[in-house]
Amino acid sequence: MSLIYRRRANQPSFTHVFNDYMGEIKPFVKRINKKHLLIPLVVLKSIEWSIYRWYKTPIRRFYGVKGNELIYMITKRCNERCAKCGIWKTPEKDSEHIDISIFINCLKTLHENLYQVTITGGEPLLFKNDVLTIAEESRKHDIQLITVTNGVLITEDFLEKYAKFKHILVVSIDTLEAEKWIQFRGNDTFEKVIKNIKVAKKYLGDNFQIQSVLASESASDIPKLKAFCKELKIKHVIQPYMDFGGVWNDAKIENSPIKEFSCAARKNICIYPNGDVVKCFDHRRIPLAKEPLGNIAKEDIIQILCKKRSTEVSKIMKTCDFSCKYMSCNVPEIVYN
Repeated sequence: MSLIYRRRANQPSFTHVFNDYMGEIKPFVKRINKKHLLIPLVVLKSIEWSIYRWYKTPIRRFYGVKGNELIYMITKRCNERCAKCGIWKTPEKDSEHIDISIFINCLKTLHENLYQVTITGGEPLLFKNDVLTIAEESRKHDIQLITVTNGVLITEDFLEKYAKFKHILVVSIDTLEAEKWIQFRGNDTFEKVIKNIKVAKKYLGDNFQIQSVLASESASDIPKLKAFCKELKIKHVIQPYMDFGGVWNDAKIENSPIKEFSCAARKNICIYPNGDVVKCFDHRRIPLAKEPLGNIAKEDIIQILCKKRSTEVSKIMKTCDFSCKYMSCNVPEIVYN
């Protein structure tokens, strides 16, 4: 969670303060199962909220401990050519890729505020050693790491090392039909990925997951993928399709459990391969957020997140209603608890 406030003549407006308070209290109340504890817990939560709202330090921007997710797009490069994604079309140059030590310093600075680190791409396993370095650092700080891969570059050597840190590995697949796979991926890697999935399950156990994108093109494949995962006792996660330069089409989302929630992506801290910082990889839709908030290769991450524009962008995101709010990274944790 993040606490976003507005000042007018050096004071926040009453309406904004009230809405901000209710925006934090309502989700909190829904998590209280024992109703006889409702009033005392709300009182304690109100005191906590008051302290973080008025306490004059930069940490107020993070609102609480372990409340943020750090998402690192480690590369835009990819060994596949998926139709659902256009990120691979604009790979970064070597000069535009920050050294892993810069990201590690960012992680160390933020670790007390993080409940999770996610590595995405492009294809993260093009940088296996960097992924393992992040995995080791995350474990030192007892932070859960999730790495999302297309599954092609998985090796037993990598799995053996990654498994020691007890982190989660997610393989993204959208069909089990070999011919359709080539249309989806652009490459004939079906047999290789299926083999790697079975090996990954052996090494990682319950820390291995499969993720599928729900789009018009893949909707008929989802039931088969669910059955496949059930047979292998692998957790299956579904993400709605979002336009990141791909050529797929949205699938209609009905009866979503998160319609009542506003986008929670303001809790995110997202890093591009070159070190640029944004609050959400899709927040370019917001005029104020077209440019990055800063760059961790040039500035300290705390300084970046405490800029006025960072605060204003997060405030806007609290009420934005773009379709990307249906992605799991933009949903409050309480939906999944």
